[in-house]
Amino acid sequence: MHSPTTAAAVAAHDAPRAKVPLDSPVVAPTLLERGFPFRELSLLTKADRRGRDPSYGVHRWWARRPPALVRGVLLAAFSAPTVSRKPFWETFADPGGHLFGKRIHDPFLGGGSTVVEAARLGAMASGTDIDPLACLIARHELSPPDVETLSKYGKRLADYLCSRLETLYHSPKSEWTPLHWFWIYIVACPSCKAKAPLYRSLVIARDMRKTGAVVRDSAQTVFCPDCFDVHHLASPTAKRFTCCGHHDIRESTFSNLKFHCPSCEKHADHSQLKTLKAEPRLLAVEETHATKRRRIRAAHRGDRARVRSAQAFVDTNRADLLLPEGTFTKPRRDPRPLSYGAESHLDLFYTRQLATFGLAFSWIRDCRANDHVKEALMLATSHALAFNNRLCGYATDYGRLSALFSVRSYSLPALSAELNPLHPTAGRGTLLRILRKRLTETRTVVRRAAWGMKAQQVYTQEFQFADTLRSEIRCASALSPNVSPDPIDFSFFDPPYFDYIAYSELSEFYRAWLDLGDIEGTPLLPDTSDPVASFATALAAAIAALRSKLKPCAPFAFTFHSGSNNAWRAIAEALASAGECITAMWPVLADPHMGHHGAAGACEWDLVIVCRPDGLCRPGRSPSISRWRRAVQPLTIRKTDLEAFKVALGALRGLFGTIPTARNTSASRRRHEG
Repeated sequence: MHSPTTAAAVAAHDAPRAKVPLDSPVVAPTLLERGFPFRELSLLTKADRRGRDPSYGVHRWWARRPPALVRGVLLAAFSAPTVSRKPFWETFADPGGHLFGKRIHDPFLGGGSTVVEAARLGAMASGTDIDPLACLIARHELSPPDVETLSKYGKRLADYLCSRLETLYHSPKSEWTPLHWFWIYIVACPSCKAKAPLYRSLVIARDMRKTGAVVRDSAQTVFCPDCFDVHHLASPTAKRFTCCGHHDIRESTFSNLKFHCPSCEKHADHSQLKTLKAEPRLLAVEETHATKRRRIRAAHRGDRARVRSAQAFVDTNRADLLLPEGTFTKPRRDPRPLSYGAESHLDLFYTRQLATFGLAFSWIRDCRANDHVKEALMLATSHALAFNNRLCGYATDYGRLSALFSVRSYSLPALSAELNPLHPTAGRGTLLRILRKRLTETRTVVRRAAWGMKAQQVYTQEFQFADTLRSEIRCASALSPNVSPDPIDFSFFDPPYFDYIAYSELSEFYRAWLDLGDIEGTPLLPDTSDPVASFATALAAAIAALRSKLKPCAPFAFTFHSGSNNAWRAIAEALASAGECITAMWPVLADPHMGHHGAAGACEWDLVIVCRPDGLCRPGRSPSISRWRRAVQPLTIRKTDLEAFKVALGALRGLFGTIPTARNTSASRRRHEG
């Protein structure tokens, strides 16, 4: 049963399309609406998936549209459908300011792909977001400080941290340097109160001879759950070992997200265990050597002494450390990390991490650099936080850290990995590596994929972008009446997910350290009492605010993906309520097959939806999924995405339209006058 609001939107969505008024302006369709090269741009996205664009490495964000896709959409929005493909791709590969004089706006700024690519094309790029972290990231993507000055202060920061904290991590006399410390939790069963270690298996690391993995002297490294000693097994297929009895390396006390008490055999989850409040036990240490392979050894007395020294350092120097204050926001859509037992932001970090990052942020605050350089240093240091917290795991078969937010939300590993942020050479996400790399890279020269017309295939080239990019970034709601001082030529955006992730809750992890305060408004998220109607109403209001600033009849476009019928119903009702017609819809590869997106059930394809005011359009037909599948070959669209496309087309039926050509409009006017 629809609520009254939803029912009205559905009725508007299913109603026959009104005829085009005879006095409507003649509007020419764009390449974005007819003949958009979605196949080629998807191939570029796939080719770029492992490339690095330094501008987007400023700081972690959770959903950035592929730069190649954004660049293609922006150019197509200002190209006629009759344009030859050769000049289009030549323009795509030319870093010149082809959209100079145009204003392009993104009302849901996020990671900043739209504004960065628009500014690189010479347009005046503007964007708004309620999240101050998103705005800070975008400003530095668009206007980085002088590389030489930034590098100088970054080196000073690194030297200062090493001089103050090096002894908390290792002995200068040792030839081995710790890289990772492995921790397990000793939890108390809520039923019988007995304590036991929480672990998924007894494996710490394996050498399975996988490409890109760490090569080890031992095929498997395991630990004894009774005495916590470390053992090295020669065979990668070994299933058992002996220590304090016989052990199967696959045994566990934690599986299917439940702790299984060895004493009473009752089950409990993290929310019942309050795992982050449990005793963390230092289990093992992975070390590097200048000439030898990495080794993993059991933690010893000296390792635990350094942990105690770190606590003493924090206690003694607490007034000099710039640490986050306050507790996590309540209530939350995602109960984590509160459900783990974390109350304050400090609960997510080991003592050494608090010492290192508290000292780093304090040094940045007090250094003599200008505010622009300080903000860049703070962003680089903040970026390292995702690799230096208690929620980091370890990829056992590859030998590298699994950072927080690798799957976009909080996840608590059974075997927690503490990284040495001051390791001089190795490690993924060390603070020294980030300071060296992120602060010294030039962001004007970028290697990216382009499309070769003659060979009909992808090639890689170097783009030399302008040093100065024109932009206006404001921390404000998409409903703000002053989103742009001038009329907008085109808008391309990625609205929030309907029912998946609240980015404002994730960004709180960083905002607390950066002292950015709360978000500037209410996130566009569905109300649980009536999710479809509430999301549709809020999105329709944002679209109406955007339309009021767009030039008359100008199109806008957005990307969206979901397998939820409710999500697409909300999109349909928002467009119908805002009086918008879909003039084109294209599938684009947005999350290529790698990492978590390679798992079954993960969406890899987005839909680009192009809209014009309803009164401009004549009724049109829905796209054909079968044609899409043929058109994108040799790329394939997996079952999950095909099902999502079917849901989308079913929800959006009746909203598709076409723009009348000038000839048809003139003929209609003559018939009317006759």
